[in-house]
Amino acid sequence: MTEKPTVDFEQVLRDSGMPTTEDDVKAEFKAIVQAAGFVTNTSNMSPFWRLISKIVTAPVMWLKDALVNIVLSNMFVATASGKMLHMLAWAVNLTPKPASLAAGLVRFYKTNAASTVTVSAGTQVQTERINGTIFTLAVTQDTTLPAGVASAQIPVVATGTGSGYNLAPGYYRILPVAVAGIASVENEDDWLTTPGAVEESDDELRERTRNQFNLVGNYHTDAIYRSMIASVVGLSVDRIFFKHDAPRGPGTANAYLLLDSGEISPPFVDAVNDYINSQGHHGHGDDMQCFALPETQHNLAVTVFVLSKENMADEALAALQTGVINLIRCAFRENSNFNVKKTCPYSRYSFSNLGRELHKAFPVINSLSFSLADVVSELSVPRLQNLTVEIANDRFY
Repeated sequence: MTEKPTVDFEQVLRDSGMPTTEDDVKAEFKAIVQAAGFVTNTSNMSPFWRLISKIVTAPVMWLKDALVNIVLSNMFVATASGKMLHMLAWAVNLTPKPASLAAGLVRFYKTNAASTVTVSAGTQVQTERINGTIFTLAVTQDTTLPAGVASAQIPVVATGTGSGYNLAPGYYRILPVAVAGIASVENEDDWLTTPGAVEESDDELRERTRNQFNLVGNYHTDAIYRSMIASVVGLSVDRIFFKHDAPRGPGTANAYLLLDSGEISPPFVDAVNDYINSQGHHGHGDDMQCFALPETQHNLAVTVFVLSKENMADEALAALQTGVINLIRCAFRENSNFNVKKTCPYSRYSFSNLGRELHKAFPVINSLSFSLADVVSELSVPRLQNLTVEIANDRFY
C-alpha cells in the first residue's frame, strides 16, 4: 500500500485567497471598510474599531478552523477519521469490523491419568504479566476428562476483546485457582481457532475502503479476494499476500494470511477457505486457496550488558530479563504488548533497530549483543525457534 498523503488544508485556503490568520483577517476587513468609506477612524487606538474588528475576526477564525479540521479533512478517505470515515466507508458498502474475543483450545494435564476429572465452565487460565498486563482465558463449558486419559484440549474464550489475547504457544500456563486433579495447563501449537481483535482502526478501515474502489469489474482480482478475506475479523488488508504463479495449475492462486500477533491455526484457515470456496464467493473457474504465511525459524541469543548486576536487586534483574524476552517475542509476532517494529514478509528485519527499541524501553541497558545479523524475508515471516537472554556486567565499568 502506498503511503497516506498529507495535505496542508490551511495552505489550500490561503492559496484560494482566504485569510487564515487574525492579522490577515483584520487587514482584509480594514481594506474593505476603507474602500467603502464606512469608518474613517480605523486606528488601533479606537475602542470602537477594536471592538468591530474583534467581532468580525473571531467568526472568520472559527470558520477557518472548522473548514481545515472538520470539513476539508473529512471529505477524503485519506484524511477522514471517526464517524466521518465510517460515512465514507458506508458509501462503498463497508462498515467497521467490531471487536471480538479470541477463542481456542488449551490442554489440561491430569495429576493422575487413572482418575476422572471435571473442569468447570469459567475456570481461568492466565499468562504471566506481559508489560504490565495479565491475559486470561475462561473455559466455555463443563468438560470431563475420563479415566485413562492423561490430558485433553478444552475450549476456552478470552475474557476481553483484542488481538493481545492472540498469543503464541506456551504463554497461557497459569491456573490462578487450582483445579482438583489438574497438574498443569498450556496452550499448544495451533491452539487459536478464532483470533481476537479490537474494533477496526481508522487506518485499517481506510485501507479496506481504498481497496473497495478496485472491485468494479467482471473478474475476481486480487482486490476482490483481498476485500473478502479482510472482511474476516482479525485480518487486515496489509497482512494478505498473494502468489499468482499457478501453484496448482492454470487458474489457481494462493493467498497467505498473517496475524498481527500469534499464529494462524488450521481451523481458522479452513473457515476462511470455506467462506471463499464453499459459500460461493469465488470467481467462475477460480481455484483460490488460503494458507498461513510460511515461516522461517531462527535461534537468537541476546546478551544484555548492564553497568553493575551486583547493584541490582534480584527482582529487578528478573524483571529486566522478562521484559527483554517479551519485547523481542513481540517483535517476532508472539504478543502485541509493545510498540515495536515487527517481522514482515518481503522486508529486512533490523537488529540495530531492535536494539534501539530495547534501549528506549529499558534505560538500564548499557549495551546489547545479538547472535544474528539482519533477517531478510521473501514470502515468509521470521519466527523464533529458541530465544535466550543473558544479563551480563559490562566489563569496562
